[in-house]
Amino acid sequence: MTAGWSFDLRTAVLFGALVTLLTAGLLLLSWRSLRGNVRPSLRWWFAALLLHPLGLVLAFQHEALPLWLSVPVANTAVALALACMAISLRAFYGMPERRLALLGIAALAGLTGFWFTFIVPSLQWQIILRELLRAVLLATTARAVFRREGPSARVPRLTGTLFALATLAMLVRASHELLWPIQLAEVMKPAPVNLLCLGVLVVLPLLATVGFLLMCTERGQEELERTARLDFLTGIFNRRAIDDLASRAISAARRHGTPLAIMILDLDHFKRINDAHGHEVGDRALLEAVLRMREAMRAEDLVGRLGGEEFVVVMPDMELASAYAAAERLRRNFSDRPMFISSGSERIEIMVTVSIGVAALEPGDQLFSHVLRRADQAMYAAKAGGRNLVVLDGGPR
Repeated sequence: MTAGWSFDLRTAVLFGALVTLLTAGLLLLSWRSLRGNVRPSLRWWFAALLLHPLGLVLAFQHEALPLWLSVPVANTAVALALACMAISLRAFYGMPERRLALLGIAALAGLTGFWFTFIVPSLQWQIILRELLRAVLLATTARAVFRREGPSARVPRLTGTLFALATLAMLVRASHELLWPIQLAEVMKPAPVNLLCLGVLVVLPLLATVGFLLMCTERGQEELERTARLDFLTGIFNRRAIDDLASRAISAARRHGTPLAIMILDLDHFKRINDAHGHEVGDRALLEAVLRMREAMRAEDLVGRLGGEEFVVVMPDMELASAYAAAERLRRNFSDRPMFISSGSERIEIMVTVSIGVAALEPGDQLFSHVLRRADQAMYAAKAGGRNLVVLDGGPR
């Protein structure tokens, strides 16, 4: 006679707990390979991977453990794990972490287990409130992902969907308990509703961790790509990036029949600043110059550094006359007020002026370099004309 197949929930929980702990080890191994800006999130997630298996093992060993361990402490550990995941993802997206509220919900889960075990014994209300509190924590995590990710972000949205489905499972469990309460002896039986919750709680940290690690990897790749496009000192676009973005802007202007202008700006006598005050002061002067450029330009204008003290601004949808007016405002933004640069305990006053060349996109311009060359020639004409000038392609104004 063949023995019938049986499913033991405790064995499944112990196996799931072991795999979750192994997943925590995988997270530790990945720690150094991930960028520093995601490490605060990683700490919370790692805490979740330690608390979650602890809570499940305690809950499913209630016959061998004191009730205070297998109910209130177990409930608290699982709820804390879910709270840590929510905090982790909120930190990942730069959202307010809401630590006090989320950890408070986890503490309430433990208090609920204590109250309905020792003060007013009721297995039904213990289960209902426990699952509702878990649902709140899971829904908070899902909402954090869906609020910050667009439809093309597949891995984050799959991770958010996982938490949304887990939320639904907890609500189903609470509703089932409200309508068809179970007895204590049935808690460990492989009934469909028990298997649903157990499956979610065992699988959730494993799949969610895979998703979270992929999200961290994608974030790191995006940061590397972004850094490769930015000037290391000023934080604006570097030469390679501005060439690419300007070429796209020119293509868009051609396609839609809209104007486009560019300006090249060079800080006058910048070498004297470095010679007189040192390169540190010179670097800070460049940073101040970028701030003034941002103040004077539109949000849609593209600002880049060509090298040294030379900058370029690409101005989509702007006629030559309007570009000249914008360049003149920018010139006055430098000439009308000195820079005050901190150097150690000193505060150095420096007067910096700029020479600007402006050119507009013409029918014969096939490449960005064609417009750039004419703007560059206009800038050198401004230098030759005495500096602190704006010169249009074709002559001074």
